[in-house]
Amino acid sequence: MNDMFDYDYIIVGSGSAGSLMANRLSAAPSNRVTLIEAGPSDKTWPVNLKTAMPVGNIFLLPHEKYNWKQQLRGNAAIAGRQINFPRGKLFGGCSAINGGVYIRGQKADYDGWAAAGNRDWSYEDVLPAFKAVENYAGPDRPWHGKGGELDVQKPKSWNPIAAAIIHAAAEAGHRRNEDFAGERQDGFGRYDLNQRNGTRLSSARAFLHPALDRPNLTVHDRTMVRRILFDRGRAVGLEIEKDGARSTIAARREIILSAGATNSPQLLMLSGIGPEDHLRALGIDVVHHLPGVGAHLQDHPTVHVAMENPSGESYAISAKALPRILASPFRYLFGRQGMLASNVAECGGFLSTDGSGRPDIQITFLVGLKIDARAIPRRHGYMALIQLLRPRSAGSVRLASSRPEDKPVIDPNFFADPYDMKTLIAGFREARRIFAQPALAAMTGAEIEPGAQHRSDEEIDAALRKIVNTAYHPTGTCKMGPDHDPMAVVDDRLRVRGVAGLRVVDASVMPEIISGNTSAPTMMIAERAARFILDDAVTSNIAA
Repeated sequence: MNDMFDYDYIIVGSGSAGSLMANRLSAAPSNRVTLIEAGPSDKTWPVNLKTAMPVGNIFLLPHEKYNWKQQLRGNAAIAGRQINFPRGKLFGGCSAINGGVYIRGQKADYDGWAAAGNRDWSYEDVLPAFKAVENYAGPDRPWHGKGGELDVQKPKSWNPIAAAIIHAAAEAGHRRNEDFAGERQDGFGRYDLNQRNGTRLSSARAFLHPALDRPNLTVHDRTMVRRILFDRGRAVGLEIEKDGARSTIAARREIILSAGATNSPQLLMLSGIGPEDHLRALGIDVVHHLPGVGAHLQDHPTVHVAMENPSGESYAISAKALPRILASPFRYLFGRQGMLASNVAECGGFLSTDGSGRPDIQITFLVGLKIDARAIPRRHGYMALIQLLRPRSAGSVRLASSRPEDKPVIDPNFFADPYDMKTLIAGFREARRIFAQPALAAMTGAEIEPGAQHRSDEEIDAALRKIVNTAYHPTGTCKMGPDHDPMAVVDDRLRVRGVAGLRVVDASVMPEIISGNTSAPTMMIAERAARFILDDAVTSNIAA
């Protein structure tokens, strides 16, 4: 390998974790760091504008240039339906195309990780990392941070439907909650968002941009990683490809995979780390047998209720909304207000359906009919997305072939456990009950989807199988676990088991999915991983 391309640390992927890792590892001038991203930079026109507007993801999602456009392979439980599964392919990764909602999950989630044998991953252990990256705009609270790079703010724009929905939830008996990271997660209110005065704050904008001028950080955009290179059981470099030309780069210390919960296991398996039978069947030489790679895929199965909004407050392209549409560029340009400043998912909440008090359902309300995330709605309406927080069914990620260009085969294995549908039906019924409250009466028409004719559990079950989607929160495919867990891919410092010089740092390491949106917890994981890596470097230098 050419010394010109040698680095101390190589990071693969610039998403929620990778951009933060690049910032933290390059903060020490002595570290030579490179970041590899398959997609384009977000600093050039017009991507810079599309990623700045909270609603701009609708202009990015339709294009393979910015979206891996993966798919979920439907199982018999949903009649084999294929489900579009967008994954960010640009600076910021999924944090550049998601809803921008800041949720940490529940204290019990992390305490459960620790109880399963993952040392130092309890809530008390992870809270300092959450606080370290956060710049919270709300009042001082012992569980929030001030001064970090990641701004956490309420929506700059506030649709009247969102206000009515929160009022309706209160009428239905739910508590109001303005801080879902606080002492109680249950209740309904405005979401905290990763925004800075009406501008989307992706991981790239928060962490990578401030580091780009550092002379010790090199960023390769539009660069595909084909495989990891090993020498005597150690990860030593990558084979990469850009504009059709292949080359290799070397890592003196470590390679960090932050490519996400579908692409990180894909890259491991392409490189010979994974279930040996699967790899051999595709003609891939086995470097190390790790059966957990690509297993234990967990996401938040999501169903919805879509309602008509004949009074026209919702976001849509229509004659009724034309004055608002024409004014929206000016409102955004001069005040970061209006439609373009909305993430559409302005409010939501959490509830318990089993009487335990621990929320098992999240409902995210959309002030527009985003049934297709890649299209601007032309009909006025609003939606509730009912998300199962802790599914008992788990799926898998497998290779389609030994070619890096071929998308992985992703099987969510929906509804393998009856608990999942039972709990979703309970959450669905509660969303309908909220929508029936007086606060929404003046704004509400008929139920568009799945349709008010579905009333019994059996009818609702059949209807939900036809519309089930995901919250796009894949986790667990390189799960962290103790030595006695045969399906653990990484240890509690996120080192890949059985090889040296390789870590996975993204949502794929979650041993169990957290109860809420996954971007903020992924940043927390990266903050902790950076500290592990820097501490290990100090230890190895002392030992040397």
